[in-house]
Amino acid sequence: MDVRVDRNQFLAELAPMQGIVERKTTIPVLAHLLLTAKGEHLHLAATDLDVSLTSSCQADLAAEGAIAVQAKKFMEIIRSLVGEQVHLMMEEPGELTIRAGSSRFKIHGLPPEDFPTLPTIEEEYGVELPFPDLKRMISKILFAVSSEESRFQLNGALLKFKDDSIELVATDGHRLALVESKVAGLGAAGDDGTDEDSVLVPRKALQELLRFESNDPVGYRRGEHHLSFRIGHRELICRILEGTFPDYDRVITKDNDKKAVFDRVELAAAVKRAALLTGDRARAVRLAFSLDELVVSAVNPDLGEATERVTCDYDGPEFKLGINPDYLDDFLGAVGTERVRLELKDENTQTVGYPEDGEAEKGGGRYLCVIMPMRI
Repeated sequence: MDVRVDRNQFLAELAPMQGIVERKTTIPVLAHLLLTAKGEHLHLAATDLDVSLTSSCQADLAAEGAIAVQAKKFMEIIRSLVGEQVHLMMEEPGELTIRAGSSRFKIHGLPPEDFPTLPTIEEEYGVELPFPDLKRMISKILFAVSSEESRFQLNGALLKFKDDSIELVATDGHRLALVESKVAGLGAAGDDGTDEDSVLVPRKALQELLRFESNDPVGYRRGEHHLSFRIGHRELICRILEGTFPDYDRVITKDNDKKAVFDRVELAAAVKRAALLTGDRARAVRLAFSLDELVVSAVNPDLGEATERVTCDYDGPEFKLGINPDYLDDFLGAVGTERVRLELKDENTQTVGYPEDGEAEKGGGRYLCVIMPMRI
């Protein structure tokens, strides 16, 4: 290998790789990047066996070749260099020389044959989606994805294709977030009307897609066991989560007859302040509704109590309920509109939050968050 690349372009392609690489792994090669010089490009690849990312950048090649290098240290070296160009050269097998300006590094690597074979997708279904819309959708539901590994079917989000829209749903069993966006001329993914029009996307893939910056469309493809998201010259491939996602339509309460409308920032600030006196184990605040007012309170036997009063548009009967302040705060942080609406029924029924501003959702879709009540 003997190749020269623009340092800034190279750094831009290296940065997304860092989220894919496994930092703590019993398989050393998973902490490495695969560098392959071929044609007029330097190709990069990273994988943790469940999520893979490939990319490339323009290069001046004097000799082709490949090597796997330790990702974290390699990134630190490239970032520290001064100069517009980076010169990568394999003078000895298993060693990569890095030159830029007056700097010279030599680092050990692994043979490219040791790097895992990356999955490929024989295209069964493909569609182009507006990437800014997909990224916005992910940001609105990611907080509701479960982090409990024992509930593997909840460790991702359900991506569902409809005739003219896409829907993304996540739940951890305590709250649920759903966002829908209209996409003209989309068409369902399944030709036979079965559940092939929906798929479970793992949390890590969603997190990594959020890191990408692009206004280009994303090419989505589905294979038998993997999904592909291609944005420009980058392609993220992830393993499809197995399992059955809950029947989420049954969780979305349709008969909540009490509605309260708030200034989002004011409500979020009040909830955060009251939550300061909740305990780590009993993470709950009380919401007490009365005419045009909400009282948010928390009582902690070891610390004391907190009370916050928030004005709202509410003209129903007085009632109280308990709620996890973190769940409410996550929704208020994701919804993005100036005003929000909470629809409620009683202390034993889940609260459903919606954006109140007329646009509802950019793109003509919908957004909602369901939060289960707590006993306090």
